[in-house]
Amino acid sequence: MRKILITGFKHSGTTMLMQLVKAHPQVGWIEFEEGYIELDKSKEFIMKLASKKVQNFKKYSWGEKLPWGTRDNDLDASRPIEFTKRWLKFFGNKARVLHILRHPLDSASSGLINNLSDESLKFSLNSLPRYIDFINQDERCATVVYEELVTEPQKKLKSIFDFLNLQSDKQIIKQVMNTELKFGKINAERAYVYKVDSSHNKQIDYKKIIERVKNKL
Repeated sequence: MRKILITGFKHSGTTMLMQLVKAHPQVGWIEFEEGYIELDKSKEFIMKLASKKVQNFKKYSWGEKLPWGTRDNDLDASRPIEFTKRWLKFFGNKARVLHILRHPLDSASSGLINNLSDESLKFSLNSLPRYIDFINQDERCATVVYEELVTEPQKKLKSIFDFLNLQSDKQIIKQVMNTELKFGKINAERAYVYKVDSSHNKQIDYKKIIERVKNKL
């Protein structure tokens, strides 16, 4: 079964994606931001940790969720690239990396009321192209566009589960979609929230960022 790394810029939907993947009956465990893969922990350490939480390695997939966007070495994407490299090296052909991409204005203003974090925006606009170019080189990595996931959840969940080699029949997708998430169920209104906020005049070519992605689910 697959070893799944879920990653993306902070407030891009990594928690939502983690919860949706974790809700699949063939996924035994997704670690929440402990950062074992980047703290010089060995593959043996991570496997030992997983063995305490996964009933059967042959039956269940498992993994970890790590966002970025808060440290100096996130600006050039060196940190997310490094922990992604390590995940791919540790787990070989069983490794899968799910990167979630959200409009930078929404991720930079998420959790803020009528405000926008210019620093967060700078970090995302600098790091996203570099990270995307890196994962484009490996077929074990794929990008999920946040806005497509919340507006076309059934279609996108099937693509995600197929990529992870998990069952993707309608019954399982319905079961996952009915999961109560941290922020409630999947909500299409969370796409392009920045459009209803007229307090800033930033212009970002998000389409160009999406077009940069080679393996989009």
